[in-house]
Amino acid sequence: MENNNQAFKAVTRIVLNNWHYIDAKVLELNRSINFFTGHSGSGKSTVIDALQIVLYANTDGRGFFNKAAADDSDRSLIEYLRGMINIGENDQAKYKRNRNFSTTIALELTQTVTGEKECIGVVFDVETATNEITRLFFWHRGGLPEHFYRVGGQMSLDVPSQTYPAEYEVSVKENTGAARAMTTVELKTWLNRNFAREDWFATSNNERFRRNLYDIYLGGLDMEKFPRLFKRAIPFRMNIRLEDFVKEYICMEQDIHIEDMQESVILYGRMRKRIEDTAEEIGQLEEIRDGFAAVRGQEDVLGSLRYRTERLGLMQMQEQISLLEARMETGKKDLETLEDTLASLNRQKEKCAKEHEEINREILQSGYGELEAKRRDLSENLELLLRSERKKNALCESLAAWEEEDSISNQALWDIDAFRKGEITGDGLLRLKKELGGIRDEAERQRQDAASEKRSLQKEAALLEKDLKELQMGKKAYPKALEEARIQIQRGLYEKIGKTIPVRVLADLLDIRDEKWRNALEGYLGWNKLTLMVDPAFAAQAMEIYEGLDAARFSRVALADTGKLSEQEFTARSASLAEEVECREKYVKNYVNFLLGNVIKCETIEQLRQCRVGVTADCLLYQSFQLRRLNPEQYTKRAFIGEKSLHKRQKELSAQLSGLRRELQRREEEAEQAARLLSLEYLSEPAETYLELFSDMREKGRKQEQLARLDEKLSQVGEGAVEALKERLSEVDDRQRALEKEIDAVKLRIYDQNRKLEKDGQDVLEKNEALLSGRKSLVSSPNWEEAFDTWFSGIRKPSFDALLKQTGEEASAAQSLLEEKKDALVDLRSDYLRKHPGRDFSASAADNTDYQELLDRLSCEQIQEYERIAAKQAQTAVEHFKEDFIYKIRSAIKEAFLRRDELNRILRSLNFGKDRYQFRISRNRGPDGAYYDMFMDESLEIDPSALSGSMDRQMDLFSMDHEKKYGALMNDLIRMFLPPQTADAKQQEEAKRNMEKYSDYRTYLSFEMEQIVEGDDRLVIDLSKMIRKNSGGEGQNPLYVALLASFAQAYHISASPGGTRRPTIRLVVLDEAFSKMDAEKVASCIELIRGLGFQAIISATNDKIQNYLENVDKTFVFANPNKKSISIQEFEKKDYGELEGEE
Repeated sequence: MENNNQAFKAVTRIVLNNWHYIDAKVLELNRSINFFTGHSGSGKSTVIDALQIVLYANTDGRGFFNKAAADDSDRSLIEYLRGMINIGENDQAKYKRNRNFSTTIALELTQTVTGEKECIGVVFDVETATNEITRLFFWHRGGLPEHFYRVGGQMSLDVPSQTYPAEYEVSVKENTGAARAMTTVELKTWLNRNFAREDWFATSNNERFRRNLYDIYLGGLDMEKFPRLFKRAIPFRMNIRLEDFVKEYICMEQDIHIEDMQESVILYGRMRKRIEDTAEEIGQLEEIRDGFAAVRGQEDVLGSLRYRTERLGLMQMQEQISLLEARMETGKKDLETLEDTLASLNRQKEKCAKEHEEINREILQSGYGELEAKRRDLSENLELLLRSERKKNALCESLAAWEEEDSISNQALWDIDAFRKGEITGDGLLRLKKELGGIRDEAERQRQDAASEKRSLQKEAALLEKDLKELQMGKKAYPKALEEARIQIQRGLYEKIGKTIPVRVLADLLDIRDEKWRNALEGYLGWNKLTLMVDPAFAAQAMEIYEGLDAARFSRVALADTGKLSEQEFTARSASLAEEVECREKYVKNYVNFLLGNVIKCETIEQLRQCRVGVTADCLLYQSFQLRRLNPEQYTKRAFIGEKSLHKRQKELSAQLSGLRRELQRREEEAEQAARLLSLEYLSEPAETYLELFSDMREKGRKQEQLARLDEKLSQVGEGAVEALKERLSEVDDRQRALEKEIDAVKLRIYDQNRKLEKDGQDVLEKNEALLSGRKSLVSSPNWEEAFDTWFSGIRKPSFDALLKQTGEEASAAQSLLEEKKDALVDLRSDYLRKHPGRDFSASAADNTDYQELLDRLSCEQIQEYERIAAKQAQTAVEHFKEDFIYKIRSAIKEAFLRRDELNRILRSLNFGKDRYQFRISRNRGPDGAYYDMFMDESLEIDPSALSGSMDRQMDLFSMDHEKKYGALMNDLIRMFLPPQTADAKQQEEAKRNMEKYSDYRTYLSFEMEQIVEGDDRLVIDLSKMIRKNSGGEGQNPLYVALLASFAQAYHISASPGGTRRPTIRLVVLDEAFSKMDAEKVASCIELIRGLGFQAIISATNDKIQNYLENVDKTFVFANPNKKSISIQEFEKKDYGELEGEE
């Protein structure tokens, strides 16, 4: 066939070193049809998956590994590289390769016409301890080297590849193990030493290699569609409708450039949005203007009420001045009357004084006065002695309390008794004071000690009560810095990721299996149990946030790198402390194994000495050849692990608190005892003071005797005339006291009257000044004055207090209403400024200048300019539609018809027995088909790009006939692209979706595939309708035709033979292919593959081998008897007799 004569790049050899169960193998492929066969699990998919890694430049593999066997296959790259044998207990995988190694996958590509060779491949370095993988993709000119990317024995990279012994190739093919696979570094060194720089390329970047791979090495393939098609073909499960398959993979989407029209539509949309925004802004500014006017109106109302208040106040003040002046006149007259009364009373007082003096002189002449003076002095002296007696009695009563105390000596009690009797000597008094003073000093020390200890105990009890309360609420008493750091990291993750990511303390994620080892676990983990944990997927972001925390404040806070921990797996030794820890999260268990997996539980010192790190249940730790005790605080005060730690800590704190309270009660009793002792009498004054008291007691008796004798003498002298004089003197005294009282009353009234006059005068002065000042400062306006006069003229009996109260209430209500209007204005402005952050205005400005100027400018200038620009932009979009868009869609449809005809021409040359297939691409049978006629009308056979000069002087692209037939339809389509002038955001988005849909030429076409059955009556079957009704192979055959046609499209096989194109690969891989077809259908499909010029790898189990042998060019028989080693035997077509004999 014609396509067989076109040059392409054939995959001629495949090198596999250390890939799954293959140690070293080179497969030589036929340039046409290759057949992989063998039992299920024999390794066919192993080779196919290796091919895919190179052809996709994709090392993930989870999207295509082993998909022919199972859609939900989760085979990974590391399992292929290390050769996973099985999975044991605890999900522990067992591998074929357990030492560091390298893997090679390489493809040799040969140009079928010139014979030029080139190689593409990938090398992996694997570190088995951590499963870390390093990769290197490579390309070089020339065929596969004789060493097949392996080194070993006496060979060195310094020796050119062509000097390697010829037998080395044989030894590698036979897997003798004479050499190992090159590492990434060795391969790169070999490439650099053996090729010119332009003849090789290597990189670890998948994307960079993928671009070169598709653009250059594979001949220019589509980076997106080729991998998708290749992956779908291998397992070949058609889960897409046939018509959609034809549409997506035969008539692929074209990049129809409608940038000019699209830009016009977008610009128009932007202008409409700007117009809407401006109109909305004008509306908001008008609301602000109205709100400001309302504020101004209310301010005028409030100003009028304030003017009324001030006018009423001035009028009330004038009335008060008049009343004060009248009261002052009356007060002056009352003052003159009082002064006359005072003069008369003073004259009477002088007359009484003379009479009192005359009577006293007569009494003195009789001797009675001298005796009375002596008695007065003696009485005063005796009163002082009685005070001393009362003080002595009080002291004796206070000292009596010591008799109840055990701390005082008998001698002191005897001295107290002598004190009470007044018989104590000076020495005895000093002895008593000394002993009582010693007791007092001791009691004071006891009181101070008890008070100090009491404060300390109360503080400690308060802390314990706080911790106990938090524990009873289910909270652990974590350090404050730890909680703050946890909250800050969690908040930071929410801001970065947009959802809440829990940040937890390690202790909250653990529990202890056996309480016997709780103290040992708490003590050994120490501060590690307070490590912050986060899901491994977010560990990197959490560590970035942690780095920004205050270094000094959070120096004791640690964050686990759970992401790095999850990259490797830590196991715990038998009998390790890790066995006693329970946790749910796998990554937490991995961290616990890292911390505790090597800490061995021991019972005795001898066992401890047998371990590198060991611990006993009673917290003895052996580490670094040292034996020491774990810090008790870590398993008492800082016990945080699990829920049981809460209950245990509650019991401990409750016990400590009870002990503290008992001790506090004891200290309070000691303090009370000391206070009671300090309240007793200690004879703190000097001893002379107490001795003087006893002397006064003796003097009192003598003075009492003297007073009795003097009273007797006065009694004898006072009889007769003296008594009469004394009575007259008493009467005069009474008159004098009455006069003085009356004089004082009159003086007080005079003083009060003067004060009143003085105050009234001052008030008149101040009110006159205030009245004058008020009149000068009164703010008024003609409107306010007129309103006041009108209002006041209607009041018949003005009461200024009532009027001021009424006006004040009205002003208060007006003020509240003004505040409401101001708040409403600020809200309007604030809402406006939030929506227009570029406006640098004040929301609380007293005036409205900025807003009003902007409103005037927008209303008069910008809105009209925007309307003009929008109309112009809409016209531009329409012109682009007419002059450009329709022609591009028409050209794309014509090109689709050419591709259809080319593929149908190829299909007609192929033999399917009585059946033939063809693609049918025609007018869309749905509503969108109406536009097809508009695009494909014959009147549009003029290319607008060929027109020159002024369009007014050229033939109109749209003839009058076309305009008449399709004018309404064109307008409908334009309206889909162009939203109405009043379009909102939803309508704008709908216009964008319409643009994407109707700028795709396939929207206007229908895609089908037909089966033509030749016979007496030629029958044409629409496969889109019939394919689901047919059984097995009947249904599969057209699907393969469609699939291979899509490959012909991808590999440019349908390109014009006369045109120039770069050779591409033509490889098609079909795993478990043609499963429901009989031998005739299989032969027909393989003939189609061959006829289209593909190189194919067809994979099937060996129970179908007879359906393939006569139709393929080379067969590869796979076997994997022990599930550890894959063997592959190659049979050329001439050797098929031998193969049938083996079967």
